[in-house]
Amino acid sequence: MTVDRAVAREIATSLVGTFKALSAHKRRLPRPHPHAEQGSIPLLYALAAEPLRVSALAEVIHSDVSTVSRQVSALSGGGLVAKIQDPEDGRAQLVSLTDEGTALIEDMRERRARWVQSLLSDWSSDEALEFERLLTKFSDSLDAYVAPAADTASPTTDSSRRNDT
Repeated sequence: MTVDRAVAREIATSLVGTFKALSAHKRRLPRPHPHAEQGSIPLLYALAAEPLRVSALAEVIHSDVSTVSRQVSALSGGGLVAKIQDPEDGRAQLVSLTDEGTALIEDMRERRARWVQSLLSDWSSDEALEFERLLTKFSDSLDAYVAPAADTASPTTDSSRRNDT
């Protein structure tokens, strides 16, 4: 271990405070769309990268298949996502953003960028770039830590994911 425990403790405390502040901010945000609750926003961002099966989407956003399935239904009803046939397996379906869903994500990305820009208004460009580099490194470490837990999923969970459409 290269990080001193006292430093790790301070970082952990700072992270808790940051998560609490972000959570409070998130609660004050208006609903971005009548059919998109705050909990389904990560799903839309994941689909912006590529269409996915519900089971794969659940893995990407670190959620369970039943929750994601419910969210997909609501988003589909609101015209933000659509189910399409999987070109690799005609029996399966992928969830894809609609044009309206894509427009919503683009608008949200722009609003988030303006918000972060305002938060960092007294930072130099070098400080912001260093923060982005370190935050990405931290996120990669977190993903690497979480990944082994996903590998130990129970057979019931795995089989339900494979059969999900």
